[in-house]
Amino acid sequence: MNGKNVRIILRWIHIALALCVGAAFYSPLGKDEAYLTATLWGLIPALALTGIGMWKQSSVMKVLKSISNKAYQ
Repeated sequence: MNGKNVRIILRWIHIALALCVGAAFYSPLGKDEAYLTATLWGLIPALALTGIGMWKQSSVMKVLKSISNKAYQ
């Protein structure tokens, strides 16, 4: 997978997660305890990871490439 595809996938995942987090704060879903817990403990860390992945994409691609090369040796 090349860098462009990784960037596009991470961007759309980041947008979808941000919409879910926004729904937790600006809609009646925020009153649901299970949704709020899932948002705080699942969606926000995933949102942070996708943001870091987009920010440090070159480092992530190097790590993935080295892991892939080791798997085929």
